[in-house]
Amino acid sequence: MMQPVFWVVLLAAALASCVGGLLLCLRVWSQKALFAMISAGAGLLLAITFLDLMPHVLQGANMRMMPFVLVGFAAMFALELLGKAGGEIGSSSIIGVVSGFLLHAFVEGMSLVASLTVDSEVGMSVLLAMLLHKIPDGVTVASLMLAATNSRKKALWAATSLGIATIVGACSFGVAERLFPPNWSDVMLAMTTGIFLYVSASHLVPYIVQARRAEYGVYFFGSVLVYLVLSAYLHANHLHA
Repeated sequence: MMQPVFWVVLLAAALASCVGGLLLCLRVWSQKALFAMISAGAGLLLAITFLDLMPHVLQGANMRMMPFVLVGFAAMFALELLGKAGGEIGSSSIIGVVSGFLLHAFVEGMSLVASLTVDSEVGMSVLLAMLLHKIPDGVTVASLMLAATNSRKKALWAATSLGIATIVGACSFGVAERLFPPNWSDVMLAMTTGIFLYVSASHLVPYIVQARRAEYGVYFFGSVLVYLVLSAYLHANHLHA
């Protein structure tokens, strides 16, 4: 049984995902601002893919998970082909982003409990890392949802769902451990990596390029740089599992 302080901090980490959605819902945004959000969100999504998810997939030279990255990528490509073609952000891309983030958040909640059962000090380090990067996660999913649907309510719910998925993952650790094979969470993370890779590099980046405005590139690279610095800080302090 986890100590009460664990659940308090876990709730704080979950609420951090709501910050992005809450900020975006406080005012009405112009079309130019929405494009800026898409650019920054695309940069964060690409950075999360290569700096957070991919290292976990390759951890311990576990190349057996790489085919599932391709499966996630191919699944999103097939969904895009079946969906509406055009220059806008399609509903299939938003489904991919939200689904990928939900899977990621769910597995994070489970990995947190798993790390705490092994070593409480390591577990708290993982929890602190989650607390720091949940905010950019929430900003990314909320900004892309807002740009695609122009609904602040949906953007807030999308960000809030990440926190809920984290808590559900933490609470369901024992059940999932008994029902699923030992490496099922690795498969989910690998597929999430493929989904994020497709949406960011194959859909959002070309969408930004089509806008032909240098300032959007600044937002994109700026968000990549911010997450790169954050990732370097976390690694330097041994906060990643």
